[in-house]
Amino acid sequence: MIEPRQYESCRSVFGEYGIALTEEQYQKLRIYEQMLVDESIRQNVTAVREPAEIWIRHFLDAAYLLRFLPEQGELLDMGTGGGIPAIPLAIMRPELHITMLDSEHNKIVFCTAVIERQGLNASAVTGRAEELAHDPVYREQYDVVVSRAMANGSMLTELSVPFLKVNGTLISMKGKQYDPETERFASAADILGCRCEEPIGYSLYGEQKYLILLRKCTATPAQYPRRFAKIKRSPL
Repeated sequence: MIEPRQYESCRSVFGEYGIALTEEQYQKLRIYEQMLVDESIRQNVTAVREPAEIWIRHFLDAAYLLRFLPEQGELLDMGTGGGIPAIPLAIMRPELHITMLDSEHNKIVFCTAVIERQGLNASAVTGRAEELAHDPVYREQYDVVVSRAMANGSMLTELSVPFLKVNGTLISMKGKQYDPETERFASAADILGCRCEEPIGYSLYGEQKYLILLRKCTATPAQYPRRFAKIKRSPL
């Protein structure tokens, strides 16, 4: 495990995964690390409280996405919680504008405080995805939607894809328990005009992980996403 208070140690660990970490980015992540720990006393923004684990399980995990993201554009983090992966991505890819979405207002208040303190190219919104996805301010406005452990595959696909522009990408971050048969990404993708790519498996400090990428090929039918109760009752 790394010592998070030493820049050279963190830079070396990130470098093992092909990720360049500058000293400025390191300092901003250090500030965010402390804000996460402090905020966790008030609300559950992270179950990970040890700094070294925060750097591996949150920051490095988020940074692994950089190779799949455009240099510029609009990214939406669905179910952002305490800002993972959005805030590390905003720190490390400042030309990319990032919107953080969560239904819990207190978490969005925290994310907004981080954005303002760090001067990030980002914004944070409280709302329910199945409602905002029908709002023209948000519908089909994003180049990338990312989500980490927010929902199972078919539900996440229905909630996320309407936010994407045509040719945009949904990136779902899954752990070692990922099962394509129960997640049902492919069936939902077919209905919503997307192409489901082969899962990308990788190991992060010995922990197996997967990225599921869906490419949006056509505009989303107007009836999607459905009301949340119907999504739960009759998954795609």
